[in-house]
Amino acid sequence: MDGLFATLCAALGPLARLAGGYATVVHLPSGRHKTVDMAGKEAPHYPLENYEGLAEARKCGGPLLIPSSKEPGVLNFFLPLGDCLLVANNADHARREARLEAIFREALPLIARVAGGEAVLFDSQGIRFFSVDPDGGQSEKGMGELTYLGRQAMELGRPVIGPSLLEEGAMAVRVPVTASFGIGFNNVLAVKQKKILAANQRQGYPRYTFTDIIGTSRAIQQCIQQARQVAVTSSTVLLYGETGTGKELFAQSIHNASQRSGGPFVAINCGAIPASLVESQLFGYEAGAFTGARKEGQQGVFEQASGGTLFLDEISEMELEMQSRLLRVLQEREVVRIGGKKTIPVDVRIIASTNKDLWQMVVGGKFRQDLFYRLNVVDLRIPPLRERVEDIPLLVRHFIKEFRSHFGTFVRDISNEAMEYLMRYSWPGNVRELQNCIERTMNLVTNELIQPGDLPALIRNCVNPLADNPANGAGVTGLVLPPYRIAVSGSSGDPLPAGFNCDAQEKIQDTCELEGNTRLAERAAILRALEEVGYNRRRAARRLGISTTTLWRKMKRLGLLDGENRGSGSAARVTK
Repeated sequence: MDGLFATLCAALGPLARLAGGYATVVHLPSGRHKTVDMAGKEAPHYPLENYEGLAEARKCGGPLLIPSSKEPGVLNFFLPLGDCLLVANNADHARREARLEAIFREALPLIARVAGGEAVLFDSQGIRFFSVDPDGGQSEKGMGELTYLGRQAMELGRPVIGPSLLEEGAMAVRVPVTASFGIGFNNVLAVKQKKILAANQRQGYPRYTFTDIIGTSRAIQQCIQQARQVAVTSSTVLLYGETGTGKELFAQSIHNASQRSGGPFVAINCGAIPASLVESQLFGYEAGAFTGARKEGQQGVFEQASGGTLFLDEISEMELEMQSRLLRVLQEREVVRIGGKKTIPVDVRIIASTNKDLWQMVVGGKFRQDLFYRLNVVDLRIPPLRERVEDIPLLVRHFIKEFRSHFGTFVRDISNEAMEYLMRYSWPGNVRELQNCIERTMNLVTNELIQPGDLPALIRNCVNPLADNPANGAGVTGLVLPPYRIAVSGSSGDPLPAGFNCDAQEKIQDTCELEGNTRLAERAAILRALEEVGYNRRRAARRLGISTTTLWRKMKRLGLLDGENRGSGSAARVTK
């Protein structure tokens, strides 16, 4: 049998290269053995113990294939031939593949950032085993899930491109790297960002004028009068107003009443655009300025709005670095595109808006003081709805008429009782919340006249009537404050000087924030949970993540229990 041993020894080199690792022949009676590596050289340093399953193979009369438990991807093959045992593995191939996979793991965050989406590694079946999100951070999203394009790429052995299932309009690429794994990436984030920009960069003729602003109250009429006066100039305007008060409505009205009404009106939401895209959207870029740039370049909003008005919505959300760039443009009235050197003169009127106290942000180091003074040339404060309660009936009937025409319903008006509920509510979301409330009611009402029972439970069970609001000259119960500090007014209605002592006002605000907002939010959450589960207390507690006893105590404290909430509508129907 020495002839067989010698013959097998001669075949070890080609066998090792074919297997992609080591090949060994063992003479079982004597224990003699010889090992050869992929280069065909003898490898006496490679121990037999590296072949996991050798002991089992000595006893077995047939071929065996045993995976290694120590090195992923390594397979050990055993074949008995007479009194010899032929052994081979793919150790070198598996190690090279592991190193290649490690390289791709390291490169994946860079690929994700450049592609503008997520990047993944998948196995031979197309199942994800490693993933990073668009900002390069490792993600557990979709781990263990099948990617159909990945399976197709592995089966075909070539790259595959197709539509991404995560975002309409996005594309996904899957590339097989070895027989064991492949790489994939998409441009989901880039597509989402383009959609956001399209939604938040609205250019064209603005449709709203001052006649579209509904209200006869002194507060709103005074604001309209001031806005009309400002409109005829080219001064920069800063609009202060809570969410839903109609800041863009005023911005468009000012533009349409100005000498620039024939020019473009461009609006951009500074809070909705990703930080990485703000600069290119504001100032534009030249061809080839960065990866993914249009080959012809692109105008920024300053160029697009030249000769008209640029509305910077939510200016308080702009990062400090971009604030300095914006300040320079406002001072010099010229822009330089990204990747360009040429200065481009722009002639725009700036209208900015915020729902925060910019001066407090300046004090806190979150907003540039010089930019604040540049924007705060003329400041207009748009009153919240709770300061113009008398306008609620006009707004309600306007929305009823609007939605009746839109939905084709038969609702013609609202009852006095239902109107009283609307007048009592504090409307933290202002006119937008009122509009949504009427739209919701118009979808569900079954009568010609809106009754109290048709209104949302939150409004029917409101315990913070507007009559108690300090903005209306009464007490402090149930005040819902705007995100920025309410200006203290003198007898003339104008804000008092900055040095005025506002301690008393701030104490009132502190009390209301703790006792009014928290109580209202807690009550709203409980009522919403009860309404969603058919007013079953046990199910509502489960939904809120608290015990039934705790829910009972909170309902008692908030006056939502039977016998303590007479006439409060649906809350009185609560069951155990």
